[in-house]
Amino acid sequence: MNISMDDLHLFVLTVQHGGISAAAKQQSLQRSKVSRRLQELEKSLGCQLLIRTTRKIELTENGRLLYQQINQPLTGVAQAAKLLSNQQKSVQGVLRVAVPAALITSNMFALLLEKYLEQFADVQLEVLHCQESIDLKRQNVDIQILPDGVKVQNEDYVQQTLLRFPSSLVASQQYLQSHPNITELSELTHHPLMVSRYNQASLPDNLTLRLCSDDLRLIQHMATTGKGVALLPTILVKDALKSGELSQVLVNGPLPEIKLTLIYPSKQFLPEKTRALITLLRDSFTENNIS
Repeated sequence: MNISMDDLHLFVLTVQHGGISAAAKQQSLQRSKVSRRLQELEKSLGCQLLIRTTRKIELTENGRLLYQQINQPLTGVAQAAKLLSNQQKSVQGVLRVAVPAALITSNMFALLLEKYLEQFADVQLEVLHCQESIDLKRQNVDIQILPDGVKVQNEDYVQQTLLRFPSSLVASQQYLQSHPNITELSELTHHPLMVSRYNQASLPDNLTLRLCSDDLRLIQHMATTGKGVALLPTILVKDALKSGELSQVLVNGPLPEIKLTLIYPSKQFLPEKTRALITLLRDSFTENNIS
């Protein structure tokens, strides 16, 4: 790790004067040069310090930590730099993950987090319930998982498709025995449907919706208790279908898929704790591992 004290000084000036341009003016330097040296400092430390916008700069959590340490006597500067570098390389600390309610309630996701915690005992996981895209940097969240169709707030963030989950129409045997047969999609008009907002748009408009929820477990419960026909990811109802608790409707019909997207701020400044969970997500959310 080779840290330039001049670059640290420019970082302090940038924070104190509220921007790169002001710091450059104070030092009689070109703005581009100051910006480049700040990037070099970030590269040396292995983490992002500043969020740059057209009008101002903001400190990341790492940037605030460094600035607080630099305000101490100069002997603490090297310790602050070492602290940040070690923090990025070690698999420890707090890891914040934002996921939709549908994923929080799935056994598959719970088992994945359980596996992560078993492997990395020094990491504290914080799982946040988020239905919409958030600004990961400003809200200090490391990873977000969103279904397809939800617009990502910051297009500069890394976005990777994890897997397409096929859906099934399901109902209880009790319900199917007491209602008209369903042999084609158009006949669903005679049945109350229960869907999530992620697959609602893919169905015909003339269908009767009994329930629309982000909680897929709630939809499955309603189907199991005979309240109607539910459209759910096949992986979620696999055990219920096997046990006979639910039965599949329109097995060969064209049904929508739910695609999960993995989102994180940057490939360049990726702490090892974050990289480890991303690797586990990629390895786990594949056709071979969830079949």
